[in-house]
Amino acid sequence: MPVFLVVAVNVMAQTQKPTYSGKPTYGGATRTAKKPGASSGKTPATYPVTNPATKNIVYQYIDTLYPDSENHFPLKGNAGIGTNAPQSALEIKRNAGDTRKKNFLLQLSNEWSPNGQNEPSIMFSNGDNSAPANVSYWTLGARVSGDKTLNTPQTFKVCFKAPGSGVEQEYLSINSYEGRVKIGDVNDQVDGYKLFVEQGILTEKVKVAVKNSDEWYDNVFKPHYKLTPLTELEQYIKTHSHLPDVPSADDVVKNGIDLGKMNALLLKKIEENTLYIIELKKELDEAKKQIGELKQVKNK
Repeated sequence: MPVFLVVAVNVMAQTQKPTYSGKPTYGGATRTAKKPGASSGKTPATYPVTNPATKNIVYQYIDTLYPDSENHFPLKGNAGIGTNAPQSALEIKRNAGDTRKKNFLLQLSNEWSPNGQNEPSIMFSNGDNSAPANVSYWTLGARVSGDKTLNTPQTFKVCFKAPGSGVEQEYLSINSYEGRVKIGDVNDQVDGYKLFVEQGILTEKVKVAVKNSDEWYDNVFKPHYKLTPLTELEQYIKTHSHLPDVPSADDVVKNGIDLGKMNALLLKKIEENTLYIIELKKELDEAKKQIGELKQVKNK
């Protein structure tokens, strides 16, 4: 006779997440979510419940002696789903199947609701439940929504709760509004960008793509290009305290700079300076020639 093991699983009562509020919907039929509203990137911390309330009891019968069983659930040791030789506390395995499609091994879901949002997550905890202040953990989860009213973006995120802190800090997130990626607590309310990073980026190499030749300034050396006379340039500098086309310090503080456009603009100024130098050299050579001729006349 097969042996059946009865396992009772306690299902903890769900705590509903607060509704996420976003900015007014942007135009465009292809957008499926609102532009995300400004947020601090912090949420209240979750603390262990030593005596969880029991919502209901689920019974599961496991045949431990079935000859073709693909699962392994011993009373002690590693558990396996799809394998009888699990190599870790829990191993999930499945054959390749249709390699053109995703092979789902684990699905995390909350009960769907037409209002509000929920956040199925995985927690990596330090296991110290002696006091709330001692709890530290990382979470990996996704805010999913059935919210048909606000239609706010869904977000995959990585959060950390430090010992002694009462909030989780959101370190990394990817939202469904244009696939924007945010690292740290930074304003992402700017269209036209995909990556938002707090503090800075340290890298060995940055390459900025230029879409077409119009974004570069080889035209400065074309015969038709007209240089600003130096007298006008001097007056402009006295009035504005910066070169023409170059943003002021206030503009840079307010709007930042585009690396590609700024490098192109600096190249333009270098090329213009080169033309000024060539003109000055011609004028200097002409002046030297005239001085030489005057000396010859004087010495006769």
